[in-house]
Amino acid sequence: MKTRALAVIVVAAGCAAVGLVHPAGAQTPPEIPHTVEGRDACLACHGPGGGAPTRPADHEGRTNDMCRLCHQPGAVAAAPSRAPEVAAPPERGAGTPEFRPPAILPERVPLREGRTRSCYWCHSSYGGRLEQIARDWEASIHAERGIGCEFCHGGNPNAATADEAMSGASGWAGVPSRERIPDLCGSCHANVAYMRQFNLPTDQLARYRESEHAKLLARGDDKVAVCTDCHGGHRILAPDDPASTVYTTNVPQTCARCHANPEYMRGYGIPTHQYALYRESVHGKALLERKDRRAPTCATCHGTHGAAPPGFAEVANVCGNCHGATERYYLAGAHGRGEEGSGVPRCITCHGRYDVGPASDALFAGDEPGRCTTCHAGGPIREKVDSIAGAITLAARRLDEASARLDEAEALNLIVRPERERLREALTALIEARAVQHTADAAEVREKTEASVQISDAVQASGSAMIADMQFRQKAMAVVVGFLTLLAGLVLYTKLQYDRGLRAALRKQRG
Repeated sequence: MKTRALAVIVVAAGCAAVGLVHPAGAQTPPEIPHTVEGRDACLACHGPGGGAPTRPADHEGRTNDMCRLCHQPGAVAAAPSRAPEVAAPPERGAGTPEFRPPAILPERVPLREGRTRSCYWCHSSYGGRLEQIARDWEASIHAERGIGCEFCHGGNPNAATADEAMSGASGWAGVPSRERIPDLCGSCHANVAYMRQFNLPTDQLARYRESEHAKLLARGDDKVAVCTDCHGGHRILAPDDPASTVYTTNVPQTCARCHANPEYMRGYGIPTHQYALYRESVHGKALLERKDRRAPTCATCHGTHGAAPPGFAEVANVCGNCHGATERYYLAGAHGRGEEGSGVPRCITCHGRYDVGPASDALFAGDEPGRCTTCHAGGPIREKVDSIAGAITLAARRLDEASARLDEAEALNLIVRPERERLREALTALIEARAVQHTADAAEVREKTEASVQISDAVQASGSAMIADMQFRQKAMAVVVGFLTLLAGLVLYTKLQYDRGLRAALRKQRG
């Protein structure tokens, strides 16, 4: 205690030396009633709109660095986490304090230096749901950043007893009601000064208030989604953590927890088969099976915090966020300009909303929903459709034929890399043609497909020439090999005849 008193005198003298004075009537600067680890930005909370007691008027102009020149942690806040000032976890049974209410947010991991956490100690000792809450919080991003129980539930996490920790004097607020959760989360996440240190956006609450969820919540419907339904209550993980409920590949399942539950969604007039359709779509297979995070999720089209169903007229714009080139062609064409009446098709008319299938040339024909022929069964427009379809299918066929010819050449160990590069140009032109067809302009489509066909035909001719040349060389080689084989046979025969005659002459001389 003498050491602490001496420290206070020294600090007070230092304050006076730099021109800092205490509030009128105060003998010493007020102690800091909470831990200071991870809370260096004092003015984020004690400045205007920070939520904590605002600094006195005569402190105006003082910076975060100056606060600790006078204000020091109190006895509880400064106590080492291993010190016995915090009661050990109570034994279950007689004398165990009764929690009010039963579900309480826990505190940061097992006690670091300079921090005492009675919330975590008590909850960890109870087992069951209360202990699970503590463990969930311990694994959270909030725990990692030092955001403890008191940030959401109030109270004094450094108190020695449960009654003191959850007393009215400590600011204990208990478990927030569902309608209060968005504002509670927003008290930090919408605070620009406080969130700057975490480099997080601060417009989530404002966007949420414009969502269908928030509008229904304001009308007393507490079944709609609030922050904790998507992010979790205590085990809140960083969005880039693959285990997070809002990690890209987990978003569809998170939304489906409500929107695929017919019983829960009863009364809203909203279908509940969206997730089943999405799962079988090209988008769903890319995201859920191939883990391609570029594929759209529910939030990509409906928004995240400002979730609202896109209106029919908005869908083209939503799709255009990813399919920008196609959107430009669509808006420039007859469908996009609405020249063919009020019932002109939008993206979902042909491709589906949740059950988006592969964009294939088969969409030009047939009587299934989304096919061109379902709207254009005959007449001049039908002729235009057939012209576009014919040009694209011809270019696709020629491209396949050229590719197959290069495969044949490659099987003969011929060098076809330059031709492969040229064929990519044909593929690019074909891809452009398939995008341009959204203008419904047959002439524009033919311009692209003719360029593709021209390149494909040239590549196929080159591949055929390479194969023909190889075949000629093989035949010529066969002729040469045959001639050489015959010549070698004649030489061998001549030598054998010579040897035979020579042996006969030697025998004659000897006999």
